[in-house]
Amino acid sequence: MLQVLNGPAIEAGESESDGIDCSGGQLVRITMPPAEWDDAVLTFQFSSDGVFYNDMFGLDGFAVTIKEVVPGSGVIIPADVGRAIAWIKFRSGTRGNPVEQRERRQFAVTILTDDTEDEAPAPPARRSVKKKVQAKKSVAKKKGRR
Repeated sequence: MLQVLNGPAIEAGESESDGIDCSGGQLVRITMPPAEWDDAVLTFQFSSDGVFYNDMFGLDGFAVTIKEVVPGSGVIIPADVGRAIAWIKFRSGTRGNPVEQRERRQFAVTILTDDTEDEAPAPPARRSVKKKVQAKKSVAKKKGRR
């Protein structure tokens, strides 16, 4: 089941967002703020506990980067990346070149939850009454042949 979480947000005059807890599922989508974006790439920090954060780098040695933020758009997150994120922060710019946003920038993230634990188990499959009667007749015929 998809669950939309409001946040994180980069406050006016800041370059880094607050952290958001995505541990209830797998991060699958980021929705960009609907308002104007001050020209900057978007980079990330992630955490296992929401306290200690690390800059997010790929196996290629480069920071995970969204090169162009298009207001109001959505970005699909690859499964291998989304599974690795419990908490995440967004940064306007890079670690070495952060870019302050003039206005508050509110993002949304979507996680894919495993809500099967909350669902009641499916009832066992039932045969129709007609099939039950036919099955009983078949058993009776077989007994009569012996």
